[in-house]
Parts: sequence; structure tokens; C-alpha cells
Amino acid sequence: MKNFKLLLITVAFLVAACSENEEPADTNGSLKIEFDNVVGSANLQLNSTNQPYTNSLGETFNVTWLTYYISNIKLKRADGSYYIDPVVNDGSKGYYLIDEADAASQVLTLQNIPPGEYTELTFTVGVDANQVTQGAQVGVLDPAKGLFWSWNSGYIFFAIEGIAAASTQPENVFQYHVGGYKLISGNANLVNNLRDVTLSFNGDNPIVNGSKTPEVHLLMDVLKAFNGPGSTVTFTANASRHSPVACVDIANNVQAAFVVDHIH
Repeated sequence: MKNFKLLLITVAFLVAACSENEEPADTNGSLKIEFDNVVGSANLQLNSTNQPYTNSLGETFNVTWLTYYISNIKLKRADGSYYIDPVVNDGSKGYYLIDEADAASQVLTLQNIPPGEYTELTFTVGVDANQVTQGAQVGVLDPAKGLFWSWNSGYIFFAIEGIAAASTQPENVFQYHVGGYKLISGNANLVNNLRDVTLSFNGDNPIVNGSKTPEVHLLMDVLKAFNGPGSTVTFTANASRHSPVACVDIANNVQAAFVVDHIH
């Protein structure tokens, strides 16, 4: 009998200890967002020695560089309220650079999110330089990253490069650098290529609280960046673009290139 009582006391102690260590379900929690870059049904692989991918026009290509900025993340709750990821105008918070060459950059962890069921995700592809402190950028907005044009043009916020047999550029390269965050009267080169993306979780809604950290798995399809609402991009003409006005069609395509794959 003594052994049985001792067992009960031990079990009760262990249960109490576990309860103390667990975060209550009504406390703030975290959510992860993974950006998985693909080419149609294939996972994107950089620097292939051949040209394994084919666009909608039958033009083969590979990809040597893919990177893009994500900012202004918002999560919509089932009750209609929003969690807004904090943005700091020196670039230290709220801006994310997704780099295909850096696996760690492709998973974002949002913290201190109010508990609840979330139904929708919104984010901006790009950097609104109106929100950035001139001359004081840090983190992923540091000009040393090589993605800053000027204060008139702002940041290159979607960049993709590679080789395509159909390209008439030297060594058959293609380079699409999408930027531009504002219009200036009289400057035909400047356009606003910032694009907001809103994705529903389609009923597979993540539950965030102190004891759960769900992960939203997104796909960004390179083929859709080349063929979408903007236009169908061919490598045979204008395969090297380095100005905002030259990339409006790609910006429009990119807006439709993201989908929710699954949540776990």
C-alpha cells in the first residue's frame, strides 16, 4: 500500500511539473511561414548544368539566382481582426529577404501573435521605400546586399537570373530585376511595382497559441512569374531588364505566383 501511495504521489508531481512547463493555450504564440520556390511541379534547383525547365512558350532555361523581399505581413483571424507583423523603418524588423541560395531565409517565424484561429495571410512583395529611413538601413535592407538602386527607384525586390537558349543576350543570360515603388510626374521610368498578395487558408486554418506553432507552407512558382496576369514572358526579346517600367508585367505575374500548399 505504501508503494502504491508513493506511486500516486510521484505521478501527481510529474503531472504538476509538466503543467507548469506548458504554455497555456490562451497566451500569445508563434507561426512559421515557409516560402518554397518551385518551377511547376519541380522543386527549384539553382545552377543546373543543363536547362531542365521549360516555360509556356517551349523555351528551356535554368535559374542561377532568385531572391525577393517580403514585408507588411498580416494575419486575419476568424473574428475579422488582424495581427500585423511590426515593421521598423530602419529595416531591423518586418522585412524579409527570401533567397533560394539560403535555406534559412525561406522560413519566417512570426512571434507574439495573439491566440486564435487564423483564416488568411496578406503580405507585400517588395519594399515601400517611403517607410524606410534614408541612410540608416540595417539587416536585409542594408545596401551592401546589392539590391538597392536609389532613393528614386528604391529596392530591387524581385530578382531572377539564369540562362536560356532562346535569349539573345551575351552568353544567353536572362536578368529580370523588378523594383519601383512610386510614380514621379515627368519620369516615365518610374512606376509602382509593389504588389500585395492575399492568400486564404481555405478552411485549413492554423490555430496559434502558447502551446502550438503551426507552419504555413507556401509555393512560389517561377513558371507563373513568367506567365500570368501581366503577360507571357519570352526570352527572345528584352531578356535583360533593369528598370521599374520594364518589369511591370513581371510584377503583375509575381503577384499571382504564390499559393498555399499545406499547413502543419
